[in-house]
Amino acid sequence: MKLLLLPLLLSLLLAVAPPVLPGALEAQTPGPTGGRQSRDLQPDLLRFLNDPGTIRLVGGGRIPAGTRVEAPVGVLGGSLLLGGTIIGDLVVVNGDLRVEAGARVEGDVTVVGGSILGGSGEPWVTGTLRLDPAPLRYRIRDDRVESEPSPSELPRILVADFGAFEIRPLLRASGAYNRVEGLPVEVGATLELRSRNPLRVDAGAIWRSASGLEVERENLGYLFRAEQSMGGRGEARFGLTAHRQISPIESRDMSNLESALSTFLLRRDLRDHYAREGWSVYLEGSPVDLPIRSRFEYREEDHGGADVRAPWTLRSAERAWRPQPAVAEGAVRTLAMSMSLDTRDDPVDPSDGWWVQGQLRRQVGGNPALPEAVATTGAGEFDLATDGHLDVRRYNRIGPEMRLNSRLLVSGALNGVALLPQHQRALGGEGTLPGHPRFALDCGARREVVQVNGPGGDLENPTAFYPAYGCDGVALARIEFQGPLPVSWRPGESLGDWELASLLELRPAWSLFLGAGTGWSYPDATGGDARVDAPFRTDMGVGIFVGPLGLYWAWPLNRRDQGVNFFVRLSHLF
Repeated sequence: MKLLLLPLLLSLLLAVAPPVLPGALEAQTPGPTGGRQSRDLQPDLLRFLNDPGTIRLVGGGRIPAGTRVEAPVGVLGGSLLLGGTIIGDLVVVNGDLRVEAGARVEGDVTVVGGSILGGSGEPWVTGTLRLDPAPLRYRIRDDRVESEPSPSELPRILVADFGAFEIRPLLRASGAYNRVEGLPVEVGATLELRSRNPLRVDAGAIWRSASGLEVERENLGYLFRAEQSMGGRGEARFGLTAHRQISPIESRDMSNLESALSTFLLRRDLRDHYAREGWSVYLEGSPVDLPIRSRFEYREEDHGGADVRAPWTLRSAERAWRPQPAVAEGAVRTLAMSMSLDTRDDPVDPSDGWWVQGQLRRQVGGNPALPEAVATTGAGEFDLATDGHLDVRRYNRIGPEMRLNSRLLVSGALNGVALLPQHQRALGGEGTLPGHPRFALDCGARREVVQVNGPGGDLENPTAFYPAYGCDGVALARIEFQGPLPVSWRPGESLGDWELASLLELRPAWSLFLGAGTGWSYPDATGGDARVDAPFRTDMGVGIFVGPLGLYWAWPLNRRDQGVNFFVRLSHLF
């Protein structure tokens, strides 16, 4: 039993760590650019915020047009709407600075854990403008602002500090617990050079728990990334990566922690996977005065299939795992670009703003081909494809505690060419259309199972897989209403002064959601006809949630699927 609990504990501790190398077309909610808060900046921030001459605004504030403040201003835990003039330095911590026309700061401006919106016209700051997107962890004790170490911060005794640079050990999950790898654990080191344009190098080996203690090449992977900041303000970054890893074909709009718990506790892997090895170079930009992030990347990789293994799970091992889809194997060379816009007021629990992500990928070379067992006619080779991804989300507050959120997703091939299976899309399940089964809209990819001999030509233990992953294009629309329930609970007066008392306050809310989606495909390398899913699949549901934890019930509005799906989420629907 202790051995069975080991992967669960490791999943809980490590699965929430971000992957080193996100895919160019993986739909991910972008957080702040940059990493942990710079140690060189923290002492200056604390001295400024605790200076008796600093005007401190907790929770945000507004300086309207025509107002003149002749003192340094520090804003903690909220955004500042600046329309007037500040004679002195300005610091905004864990919030955005919104600059209106005519605003002016006669001094330095520092924004930590947020962004600068507006101010693109006339010069409005006379001093230095500095932006550090990594949030500052702090607490207020006896009216003084103190630094609070991150739970993941390493003890200083484990950090080799050489002044100009430091080396830190690296231990984290490189993905979710899954039926192919078990828990992939990255072990290595991080080197960071301190300068106006810092250089960061991550290097680590990947051990997969499903392989046990076998040290063989196919059981191990690696990740390497070197990223050089440019421009002096962190607005541009140039990077080089090298990797051998197992990657999910899609995130399925589920977090790594949710996927890991589903695999280990329920023996239901929410994702399908493939192997890739190669290198890439990229250029990334994030202007300090705009909530935009862009990335251009060139990749050369070798793709291959990933066999289902036998990782530990709490459910009985007699229940067979879902087969993996076949993937096009061979060299793949791609050019990719992506751009995201994020004006949400809160990246975790937004009530207002936009989140838009657009991505474009062009296959420029390579020789990927389907396995012979799938390519029953033709050579199994693919033409060069171009595919895109557009995800638009709008968050609206329509009352003091009422919200209306909407999402529109269109993703797929742009030039009428069938995509590689590992680049295809599918809908259905908790992350997209929860009223329908997982992969309900896969354009017939799972209508049949292909059996081939096992490793070494083993006839008694054949390997089963699906001939494809999903569609060459999908469209999805969702809308969600949120409102408060007439009940709440907060700690008693005896706990009112406790620093963590606010975390115990419970304010449950209700959710009503509807969704519709469809998918389409083109003739592929198997020589078969195009598969089309029609008409639209629709569903609706209700839920109750407290913070990110939610209980939901969803049911289909089409006759083809029946029944109610009850599920638990550890994050909001979208």
